[in-house]
This record gives sequence, C-alpha cells and structure tokens, in this order.
Amino acid sequence: MSSLPRAGSDGPRTQAERTAQSDRAMLDAAIELILERGTEKTTLAAIGERAGYSRGLATYRYGSKAGLFDAVCKSIGRRWLTYLEAGVGQATGIEAMTAALDAFFRFMQESPREAQVLHLLYCGAASPTSEYRETSRSIHLRQQRDVAEWVRAGIDDGSIRGDVDADSVAAQYIAYISGMTYLWVISPETVDFAQASDSMKNHLRRSLAAGA
Repeated sequence: MSSLPRAGSDGPRTQAERTAQSDRAMLDAAIELILERGTEKTTLAAIGERAGYSRGLATYRYGSKAGLFDAVCKSIGRRWLTYLEAGVGQATGIEAMTAALDAFFRFMQESPREAQVLHLLYCGAASPTSEYRETSRSIHLRQQRDVAEWVRAGIDDGSIRGDVDADSVAAQYIAYISGMTYLWVISPETVDFAQASDSMKNHLRRSLAAGA
C-alpha cells in the first residue's frame, strides 16, 4: 500500500496546508494594502483579490476587517517575539533590557514593513470603538510584564537598585520604544535608531544599576 503524501512533499496538499497558505497570502496582502492605502481604505474584498483569491474569502475567514487586522497584529507580534526571545535568551535585569533594544533595532531593520504596519494598527486600536483594541492592549501588557520581571530579577540578584519601582520602569521603557517607533513611522529620516539605542542603554545603566 502506498503512503499518503507528507507535508512538504510533491504530493497534493492537505486542507490544513491550503488554509495556512491562503491565510499567509491574505495577511501579506493586508500588510501591502495598509502600507499603500492606510487602514481606512483597506477593504476585505481588496485583500482577497490582492492575495489571489475570491473577494469574499477574507470575509469568510476573518468575519470583518477588524477581525483580519486582529490576525495581522497577532501574526506580526509572533514574529517580533522570535527576535526578542533570540536576543534576550535567559538574560535578566539591565542586560535583558539592553538586549531587547538590540532585538528591536534588528526587527526594524530586517522587517520594516511589518514593524510599520504593527504600529499603525496599534494607533488604530487606541480608539475606544476599535474591535481589535484588546489584542493591542494584551500585547502591550505582556511587554510591560516581561520588562517588570527583568527589573525584579535584577533587584533580586543585586544588579539593580532595590528602591526601583519595576512597574514604573517597565511602563517608561515600553513608552520609549513606542515613541521611537511613532517618530520613525511619521519621519524616518529624522530617527537614528543606533544612536538612540546607545543613549537609552547608557540611561538605563546610569539610572538603574546598583551603586551607580
């Protein structure tokens, strides 16, 4: 008896593989159209057509434009996490915070389209009526929790001052990254990420290090 075709073989693709391919194509199409037209003028019909499928597939798959934008946020967020996890590893304290800045810089350099779209969607999520507001909020809360945990670990091992408020530092750190991304989106020629990153690293060491 012959075996069924395996994933990645030359045989017929499974339904799951076809669905994954169409999902990827529509998410890529959404990124292209958001960059070309903005979120307001990007439609589900246009996304389906750009992806090479029917006008109604995006609506069938995601339900609404907000549902698709939610999926885009999650997809790009997962990509960013691969950069973060690879860059930070098991580091904690100031070392983790500076490594995360390097990871962020790499992400911006290597995935600029995704980084720009993610920030555009974050801005749209600030609206009280945004249907994907909760996704944006949960991503930012996770980021702040990660940073706060790094700070607390640094306090525990003595590398960060004991009087530092971990949650406050985490909020300021995420606000810095969000602010730099905003400046990059609206005026990229004025932003020198390498210089800004070095300045932020020096600030973190001066303001947080024990005995500094």
